[in-house]
Amino acid sequence: MQQDKSGLSKVFDDNRALLQRFLAARTRDTALAEDLLQDVWIKITTGTQSGPIDNPLAYLYKMCEYTARDAHRSEVRKLARETLWSEAGSDFSAERSDHLTPEKITIERDQLKRALTELEKLPDKTREIFIDFRINQITQKEIARSQNISISAVEKHLQRAYRVIAKFRKNNDAGMD
Repeated sequence: MQQDKSGLSKVFDDNRALLQRFLAARTRDTALAEDLLQDVWIKITTGTQSGPIDNPLAYLYKMCEYTARDAHRSEVRKLARETLWSEAGSDFSAERSDHLTPEKITIERDQLKRALTELEKLPDKTREIFIDFRINQITQKEIARSQNISISAVEKHLQRAYRVIAKFRKNNDAGMD
C-alpha cells in the first residue's frame, strides 16, 4: 500500500497515541516524548519525501526512534559540557579565593570588568541566552521556547559564549604568569 505525504500525516494522526507511548518508553519522560513527537510532526509536514512510502507506520516509528536518539545524544553532550564548565569554574574560583588581599580583590574586579567587556562583544541574542542560562539559571528548553528557537540553537549560542570566556581565561592566565 503506497501513501503520499497527506497519507503519512493521516497515519500519524491515527497512531499518535501509539507513537507517544513509544517515545515515552524510550525517553522515560512523557513531556519530552510529547516534544519529540511534535518534532516528528513538523518533520513530516514540512519535509519533502522523495516518493511514496510503502509502510508509513514503520517509517513513523523509525522517525521517532531517530528523534529520540538525537535528543539523547544532545542531552549527553550538554551534560558533559556543563560538567566540564562547572568543574573548570570551581577550579578557577577555588584558586582565586585563597588569601584575598586588597590587591587581589582589585585584580579580580579588573578581570571581571574585562570579561564583561568580552561578553559585550557577543551578539545580543548570544549574550542574552548566556546570561539567562548561566546567571538567571533558566533551562535551555525554556530559553528555546522564549526565544522561539531550537534547543540546538540555544546550545550553539552557549558554545559561542563559552569559547569567548575560554579564550579570555586562557589569555588572562597567560598574562598572569
